[in-house]
Amino acid sequence: MIYCMSDLHGEEDRFHAMLEKIQFSGQDALYVIGDVIDRKPGGVPLLQEIMAADNMHLLLGNHEQMCLDTLGPNSVYGSRELWRHNGGNCTYRHLIYICSPQERRDILKFLSCLPDHMELTVGERAFHLVHGMPSEDPHRRIWGRPERDTPAPLHGCTAIVGHTPTCFLTGRMDQPLSIWHGDGIIDIDCGCGHASEHRRLSCLRLDDMAEFYV
Repeated sequence: MIYCMSDLHGEEDRFHAMLEKIQFSGQDALYVIGDVIDRKPGGVPLLQEIMAADNMHLLLGNHEQMCLDTLGPNSVYGSRELWRHNGGNCTYRHLIYICSPQERRDILKFLSCLPDHMELTVGERAFHLVHGMPSEDPHRRIWGRPERDTPAPLHGCTAIVGHTPTCFLTGRMDQPLSIWHGDGIIDIDCGCGHASEHRRLSCLRLDDMAEFYV
């Protein structure tokens, strides 16, 4: 089976509970559509777990890019403050003070090689995985956001995105977040890492479009 998750944001317990719920095995594949790190303290261990697994695949999210912009070889002026403002302090401290220099180099090298979008065909259905929005612009691919009335961004292909908590698309702030289905686009960011009591981790199985929540 082929599964998608997004925006783990350091919530290790939810991630492992989800793997148990879907009975994830070595015969399955998992695609995480960006933002494994930041906000909660488990981001670096989650990265290392994904790095070590042959059947787990990570796409670049804006939080991984902020990490690279701060600690990578081509650091960007002002990126540390932007990253801190977006919950990056826990990841920064772990990489600098807990990881060995070699572990830190391995993680940054891994992040620097991540794709920012991916095409998948499951059965007879085509999918485009991207953290923010499908686009020719790399910045928009990790920072862009859909709106409720966004027309289908791709022809003959369903886009699966994260980045935007689905409550901003449904307008429902007072109930547990759920996967949002738009016109040719599906948002699976159900608020992990945020303070809301209604946040959940979602998982979408692409073989039959079954939805799972923790």
